[in-house]
Amino acid sequence: MKKLFVLGIAIIASSLPSSIAVAQTLSDVPYRFDQQKLQAAADPFHFLRSFVDYFYLVAKTNRSKFKAIDDGWRFSGWCVGDAHPENFGAVILKDGASTFTMNDMDDSGPAPVVLDLVRLMVSSRLYDADTRLDRILEAYRTGLKAQNYTIPDAVAALLKKSGENGTSPDPDDVVGGKLKRNAQMSEVSRVEKRQMNEVLAKANLPLARNFKIIDLLATKKVGGGSGGLLRYEILINNDGVLVPLELKEEVQPAINSVAAGGASTTAERIRSTIQFAMGPGASSFYSVVEFKGKAMLVRPRFSGNIGVSLDKQTRKENADLIRYEAYQLGVIHSRSLGPI
Repeated sequence: MKKLFVLGIAIIASSLPSSIAVAQTLSDVPYRFDQQKLQAAADPFHFLRSFVDYFYLVAKTNRSKFKAIDDGWRFSGWCVGDAHPENFGAVILKDGASTFTMNDMDDSGPAPVVLDLVRLMVSSRLYDADTRLDRILEAYRTGLKAQNYTIPDAVAALLKKSGENGTSPDPDDVVGGKLKRNAQMSEVSRVEKRQMNEVLAKANLPLARNFKIIDLLATKKVGGGSGGLLRYEILINNDGVLVPLELKEEVQPAINSVAAGGASTTAERIRSTIQFAMGPGASSFYSVVEFKGKAMLVRPRFSGNIGVSLDKQTRKENADLIRYEAYQLGVIHSRSLGPI
């Protein structure tokens, strides 16, 4: 119970009125903000989402100003890294079932778990100033103790839709048997397509020997933590079944400044993240490959993989949804922290 007590005290302390005065004396850190991402961040919530590494640099620099959080720092486990309300969602498992968990692996890794929860709480408060941090903490504690938690209606609806959509490509993303184009996408050369085919053939993916790349596009996202990083959208004919995949460039995780333990390879880090977030039943279409000198996450883009969008529910519904996310965050942490 000692771990749980210290973690709880750390988070409670961060929301006490006395901490507000401390917050006014926080030290900033030198940081070069990407102007494109800065312009795309329309409000504080999206600013926090766009500059994940900045959050951890500031947290590390100011840890001694919050004694309780400083105490909680010594409990390291596997962190989501970019825990905010829209980085969770329904994902399709290997057996076709749907589960609700964290769905962004880019910034995950071993670090003080207290920071994961602080980030979820801060982002939730930025989304809704009336967010009940005590209720988020209560839900997190329940997950940390691996106890049952009632699934809220918004999550149940998301899981139902996920199961109905399944592993097929999103019909909004495919037009006339090809990927739908947008302004951020660009065509690739025949050479690139051949290289991609060779990379996927050697990857540990459940692809038939005669799989065929039907369409391949390069693209970049403007905003968010992965803004500016290269991606490839792929549509594959896998022995008569259409499989949508995405390759996403992986760089140094934002959590690196507060990382605990030795550094691992991108492939090892992603493998551990899948294990803690989804378990052994995770889809076999997750992998890490090297393409054109870049480490890239391979992930399925099934229409049943549906992320949380806060603008699709009411504030009240989102309050319940965010608490369930906190519960799931506790579950993920419990798998690496051991018995609480």
